[in-house]
Amino acid sequence: MAGAKRALAPLGAVAVLLAAGCGGGGSGSGPTKAEYVGQMKVIGQSLSTSLNTLGSATTPAKAATALQEVQVDLRGAADKLEAIKAPDPIKSQHADLVKAVRDFADELDPVIKDLQAGKMTALQAVPTLKGLTEIQTASTAISNKGYKIGG
Repeated sequence: MAGAKRALAPLGAVAVLLAAGCGGGGSGSGPTKAEYVGQMKVIGQSLSTSLNTLGSATTPAKAATALQEVQVDLRGAADKLEAIKAPDPIKSQHADLVKAVRDFADELDPVIKDLQAGKMTALQAVPTLKGLTEIQTASTAISNKGYKIGG
């Protein structure tokens, strides 16, 4: 299972990247930088719990079930991210992050299907999914603007 754990390592990065920010968007001009980062950390912590379950899966069936839960949690995280009114300097990057999280969740469908067919090696595709790269790119762009959401 060492290979499976290595294949799942990038999913931990998703939680770290998103941990930097989640919370409800309020009224007015949006959250302050600190509020935004705090909101993102709440979302990331929630995803981290979900991802830990996936890391303990030892069979393709258990991995499929766990990855389905991760997928649901990713979609929920995207909804929460979308509800945040991002500060003006990072509105575009935040929108990119929301889209990337949704895309990544959608891209897990064939991986789940392969796991359900008994192919544990399907997890090796996860680090290569475009949505994961897009999450990393958007999170880095947000961090580069001074919003340290990644840990």
